[in-house]
Amino acid sequence: MKLSAISIAIVIAGIAGTAFAAGQGKTMQSVTVMGAPAAECVPPNDHTGHACDAFNQLVRANFTRREIGMLFGASTSYPEYVTGGVDRLQRRYQVVLQEYVAAQQQANNANVAGK
Repeated sequence: MKLSAISIAIVIAGIAGTAFAAGQGKTMQSVTVMGAPAAECVPPNDHTGHACDAFNQLVRANFTRREIGMLFGASTSYPEYVTGGVDRLQRRYQVVLQEYVAAQQQANNANVAGK
């Protein structure tokens, strides 16, 4: 039984290797990767005139300084880490982040449509 399983694995590996080698001469279609605009804006900072001002203001409006510390600092140093409060806070942050990204995408689509 073990010998047949090993034999099958060797055959599958050989087929996969052959398929991989056959595709080496082909060029894949290019892909454009766009990151979330908010991903570059964490953690919130006090710099003004920065492209992330709107996101930083949104974070400050929705979270206390302590919560911001738990989100972007060492969350293990807070008692909420043990009680699950940090997990709830991170889920809340994800909701706010998704709403922000959706609003930014709508604004960008409106700007593109208006041109």
